[in-house]
Amino acid sequence: MKPMPQSSKNKPDTEAHSQNGSKAWFNKIPKTLDLRQSPRFAPFLQRKYQRWGLLIVTSLLAASIMVPQSFRYYSLTVGEPAAETIVSPISFKVIDQAATEKIKDEVLKSVLPVYDYDDEVVNDVQQRVANAFGFMRDYFAMEAKYKEHAADKTVAGSPAAEETQGAKTSFRPLNENELRMRFENLLGASVPPSSFQILKSYGFSVRIERDITSLVVPIMLRGVVLSRDLLRRDGKQGVLLFTKSSKKLEPLKDISSIIDLNEAFEMIDTDDRDYTRDQALSLSIRQIAKDLIYVNITYNRAKSEALKSEALATVKPVFFQISKGEPIIKQGEPANEGHLRKLAGLNRSNPAYSRYMIFLGIASILVILLRLSLYFSEKYLDRSGYATQDLLLFCLLVLGSIILVRFVCSLSPLLGKAAQDLNIRSILYAAPIATAPMLASLMVDARIALLVAVLTSLACAFTVEGDVYLFFYYFVAGLVGLHGMTRISDRTSVLRGGLVVGVVSMLSILAIKMALGQLTNMHDVYEIGLGFVGGILSGLLVSGLAPLLEPLGYTTNIRLLEIANLNHPLLKTMSMEAPGTYHHSMMVGNLAEAGAELIGANPLLAKAGGLYHDVGKVGNKFKPSYFIENHVSGANPHDKLEPSMSALILISHVKNGVEKAREYRIPEPIIDIIQQHHGTTLIKFFFNKALEKAAKGQTTVPEDKYHYPGPRPRTKEAALVMMADVTEAAIRTLADPTPAQIRKRVQTLIYGLFAEGQLDESSLTLKDIHAIVNTFSRTFQAILHTRIEYPDDGATQDKQHGDSHKQPADALGNRLGRPAEQGQADLGRIRLQ
Repeated sequence: MKPMPQSSKNKPDTEAHSQNGSKAWFNKIPKTLDLRQSPRFAPFLQRKYQRWGLLIVTSLLAASIMVPQSFRYYSLTVGEPAAETIVSPISFKVIDQAATEKIKDEVLKSVLPVYDYDDEVVNDVQQRVANAFGFMRDYFAMEAKYKEHAADKTVAGSPAAEETQGAKTSFRPLNENELRMRFENLLGASVPPSSFQILKSYGFSVRIERDITSLVVPIMLRGVVLSRDLLRRDGKQGVLLFTKSSKKLEPLKDISSIIDLNEAFEMIDTDDRDYTRDQALSLSIRQIAKDLIYVNITYNRAKSEALKSEALATVKPVFFQISKGEPIIKQGEPANEGHLRKLAGLNRSNPAYSRYMIFLGIASILVILLRLSLYFSEKYLDRSGYATQDLLLFCLLVLGSIILVRFVCSLSPLLGKAAQDLNIRSILYAAPIATAPMLASLMVDARIALLVAVLTSLACAFTVEGDVYLFFYYFVAGLVGLHGMTRISDRTSVLRGGLVVGVVSMLSILAIKMALGQLTNMHDVYEIGLGFVGGILSGLLVSGLAPLLEPLGYTTNIRLLEIANLNHPLLKTMSMEAPGTYHHSMMVGNLAEAGAELIGANPLLAKAGGLYHDVGKVGNKFKPSYFIENHVSGANPHDKLEPSMSALILISHVKNGVEKAREYRIPEPIIDIIQQHHGTTLIKFFFNKALEKAAKGQTTVPEDKYHYPGPRPRTKEAALVMMADVTEAAIRTLADPTPAQIRKRVQTLIYGLFAEGQLDESSLTLKDIHAIVNTFSRTFQAILHTRIEYPDDGATQDKQHGDSHKQPADALGNRLGRPAEQGQADLGRIRLQ
């Protein structure tokens, strides 16, 4: 669960507190280490613009660690004499540009160009010719019948009939120009008026139709290109033909059958079929056939370039070797292209050929990653925004992980001397990188810990020039570690979490070795063992670093366990001075813990809050007997006080509780619960008593003096303590505590708090409230023993002037100035009962 940030005031510890110093180790931490209380550091944490500053500073520091060791960067121009002899400090390879380009040219020559072949256009031309000529023949037939019968009849089923009846129910004659345009539209070709008249004179006969088709179709089937010269130039070795109908890409080695437009026209002109019977008709047929010829083979530039790119991608560059210690250029020798290529290869091979550029690049990448990670976490992982100290911890953990992996790398020479079978990769498996996500999960929550796991794994793998397997190893270890920190019951739980990380790390290394096919010798077994060492080291580091990070303002579950120890001096004082309050607080703590486990809140925080919520009744200037649970017998001290004074005594225990908690260095989340456990409820008994007294003297009573100052509960844990406090104080007074009556009373009290609005800021849902009612009811049924009479009029008589404010059964009616019965009716309307 997420621990809460805390702060403490600089007050001296009491003598009783110091007596338990050996058990409460945290009390030995100087209060000046609380950075949120530091006058220098607190303003830094409170400035929103410093969030960017933290990210930038962290990125710059991390980049300075991640940048590899730099070498000299060499820069010469052609003809420039070398100022010194340059000797290669490393062995590297240089690309042989000439040889590589030669191979690329040969590969490009072998790639055939792609042409699209539209074979479907042949059928389209045939259909257009048939439609156009058929229409004309039908039209003239209909026109003849129209003239013959002089009526608006049409020949059923003919194309002309359908055409003429499209807009009208009778045949409409077309003039010469309209008829020719209709013919051209259907044909898809231009027809001069003279040619149209010739065709008309022959009645657009079927023979003419066949003649035109027989000229066009064979030519289109061969394939027509725009320019045959371009085809010959690009397709010397053939082409790849993409046929439209079959969607297949097939090679065509012989391109001699493909013609261009000019050749197609020439073939039409030289056709030897007999049209001599009518020279004009022959010319018309050939002209129409030319207009119907289309280019149906076109160059596909996109597919051709794609094939070339694929072919070039398969070409591997040709290298030549430059050995370590080999002179690249001698002093005073003018630099030529060969020298420059070698120097460029050296600069590229050098991991830090431009240290500043690499530094800025890495820093920029880190800033982007850090900021975007936090942004998406706040937007999509149910976070309203990280506190500045959370961001500071986030940055420290990422930076610390990078420093840690760099430090581990520096130990590799020592490892090499101790065990020659191991290398730098081996010792990286022992790096306790899971420490950062484990600390983030322990201090903040699992969501920010997940970001830490991702970023530290990436950054660490990049720092040591690792691969995806090393990232996988670190990331898995981080995930397992952060999960183990979500439920901590004691300090040994941290070590157990480290043990689990070690075991899973061994399995991860085993999986990596199997994937790489390297599980073959004892070297690999040693590396698996180092993975276990890394997990154990992570657990030890978390145990040691957690106390050091608490001054930043965090309360871990371990700290809560120590605070909830019944031997704590403040609880001991409570048990001696106010035993009734002590036992009441014990019950409240147990109830709150049970409810927290059910709704997903922090059980330890809820329990600790319950134990300490009434510490203000101890060491108060008013005796504990002013509170009903500590009143044994005798006169009630409130009988001699004014109602306003009695209310002030009750209210004062909240303020006194906050002061007492800070005096004993109780964590801030518990102090918040102490401050919020009454919310802004009304102390109704004394308010009603004041109203009765004011009615006699005809004076007014200011209601605000009888309200707790608040604030209302702002966390689920604080709300649980409020509900447990109210129900525990009232449930024991039932005369006949049957399960039904217990449940009814718990419902009345808790739903009353809800109706009064006391739970509005606590993030509790209706589902949570129902679950809490069920849990409290079952718990009371199990632990209830003594029973006393308990009036039905809410909290006005349960404690006889004590904490009567803990009974808000009629809160809704009282809050709105209406009777309690009306408040219960309102509860019924929202279906809470």
